[in-house]
Amino acid sequence: MLERDQITLRALDHGFFYDDDSLPVVVAPEITIGHEWRFVVVGATVVAGSDYTSLSRTAGAALSPEHPAWGYAADLASKVEPPDPVFVLDVCETDAGLRLLEFNPFGGADLYGCDRAAIVGAVHALLA
Repeated sequence: MLERDQITLRALDHGFFYDDDSLPVVVAPEITIGHEWRFVVVGATVVAGSDYTSLSRTAGAALSPEHPAWGYAADLASKVEPPDPVFVLDVCETDAGLRLLEFNPFGGADLYGCDRAAIVGAVHALLA
């Protein structure tokens, strides 16, 4: 959480996750976020997912396609214009249900506990 006068490039991790200082930032009202999940999207298909703890950047367990957050992420991935052919999509739990937290570049995001073999296979198939 940042107060208006605390919003700076440094506070937004400029240089850690990205270097583009013209990258759009969405500002939203404060909400309570519960669990967070990371998904790797190749084409418009979610190919791997994992839960994680954001503050410590600690990996959790890999998810299966039967997990409700996976289904939500897959629905989002099928409806949005992909920012890249391969990207990362984070979903979070809120009082209003599951919500999109953010998109991340594939090359600049931690994969946490995502199934690396599934990711490599999907990226290979995309490139083939």
